[in-house]
Amino acid sequence: MKFLNTLGVLAITFSIATISNASEVDSDAGAKIVAPLEITNTTGLYFGTIAPSLHQDDTVQVGATGTRVCGTSITCLTNDHSAAQFLVSGESDMMYYVNLPADLELANSAGDTMKVFNFTSSATDDIGTLTGGTDDFGVGADLLVFAGQKSGDYVGTFTVTVEYN
Repeated sequence: MKFLNTLGVLAITFSIATISNASEVDSDAGAKIVAPLEITNTTGLYFGTIAPSLHQDDTVQVGATGTRVCGTSITCLTNDHSAAQFLVSGESDMMYYVNLPADLELANSAGDTMKVFNFTSSATDDIGTLTGGTDDFGVGADLLVFAGQKSGDYVGTFTVTVEYN
């Protein structure tokens, strides 16, 4: 019993010592809100007019800077191709990351399809800088044209997102 009384006295002594040794300090708190990122598509990705091979699948590549390379088994008939172009606005001098789709399916009115893949951006390592609060970049990709691909206008939509880096 004497041990329990001693233990109780020690507990009270420690709690009083803790209270008498307490101190407090105030701290500032704050936050900085940056301008939200906005992205606008100014030009669509277009591969041009293409004549497919009858016997071999091949690809057309439109680079993120607008260059085009047509596979040897197909014929690119027009020079009206374009990389997709995007304008980004947000907080001046901040960096942002570009998120590209994995692939896309284009379809004509009859339901025939072609695959778009290997999306690339002109932003180095998919990272841009909002110099003066704005920046722009291009997006290119590869188009797989099947042998004997059915004629028609092929269309589809893809999504590009940006986020502060």
